[in-house]
Amino acid sequence: MIVTRHLRVPVLAPVFAIAVTGLAMSTSLTAARATSSAPSIQEASVQKLLERGSLDEAVQKAAGERDNPESTYLAAQAFSKMHSPDRAGAQYSLLRENGDEAWRNIGESGALLVEGNAGAAQTAADRAVAASGDNPYAFYQLGAVASRQNNFQKAAETFGRAAELKPDFAYAHYYAGLAHQRIRNTAQMSAHLEAFLRLAPDAPERSGVAAMLRTLRPR
Repeated sequence: MIVTRHLRVPVLAPVFAIAVTGLAMSTSLTAARATSSAPSIQEASVQKLLERGSLDEAVQKAAGERDNPESTYLAAQAFSKMHSPDRAGAQYSLLRENGDEAWRNIGESGALLVEGNAGAAQTAADRAVAASGDNPYAFYQLGAVASRQNNFQKAAETFGRAAELKPDFAYAHYYAGLAHQRIRNTAQMSAHLEAFLRLAPDAPERSGVAAMLRTLRPR
């Protein structure tokens, strides 16, 4: 869940942010509000910590789950939100070295995107999708590349596919919603952003998303 040598990716990404008029991009590293129904930080998954904005805790938990490529990928997203492309790149390198074919290509795509080579990043992401058509992170990574290339139609499709494959992944819905906003598909934008708020009610982006949704409601 976004310079001279590395591109700085705005914090809406993982990695990757879509510039949307009127949406405030939050970079807070403060842990999100605790709720009675939410699991404790010790019990929460890397994904849920990321979606709360508990970025330090997310990367710490991921460090103890090196055999889990999903956790490694999500740690890269957390480092991108921290404006730390070098550390995000290091997580992608771990995937390149230790993952299966799909994850190796996801890692390669992420590292290339951090370096600013969007064309090569797209090629690697395409290989990841070809290697595993049911890996939601392959489609998520392809969406990240498409967003960097301002191809919002493709971003909407690929983030949307990631959300279909992993419906509880709040940031897949988030970026799908932002991409649909850019292509003026308000129905899909609303559906994805409402899903994001349901899945990640304590996310740092919640106030901006709620404001966007309010503009769609009849007065």
